[in-house]
Amino acid sequence: MDRGARRPPAVPGASGRGVRSDDALSAFRALSDPTRVEILDRIASGAQVTVTELAGVLPMTRQAVAKHLKVLEEAGLVAGERQGREHRYRLRTAPLHDAGDWLERRAAGWDGALQRLADFLDE
Repeated sequence: MDRGARRPPAVPGASGRGVRSDDALSAFRALSDPTRVEILDRIASGAQVTVTELAGVLPMTRQAVAKHLKVLEEAGLVAGERQGREHRYRLRTAPLHDAGDWLERRAAGWDGALQRLADFLDE
């Protein structure tokens, strides 16, 4: 391309600046497993639940459920609370909102870039 030629608009996030949000990435990583999504759906649809209750309705052992819950808890998507001998888990929605906000910012950037590209191609 010669120096006088115009270049197409930059792609959002191509420079790597401002693209990463650790909280959003943790949530996306945790939600990348369909089993964890199902567990989160079950927790979201009712009151606090225990590992035993989840293992009773899912085709897996208590230990497997506990491992999935640990990943969800580390991502901040669920909170565990000890009540007697049981841990009860509840949904935490803030990380889901953060992930949604992150997606909206990315979508707005891409919408703008695509519009600039369309404008560039129309000229």
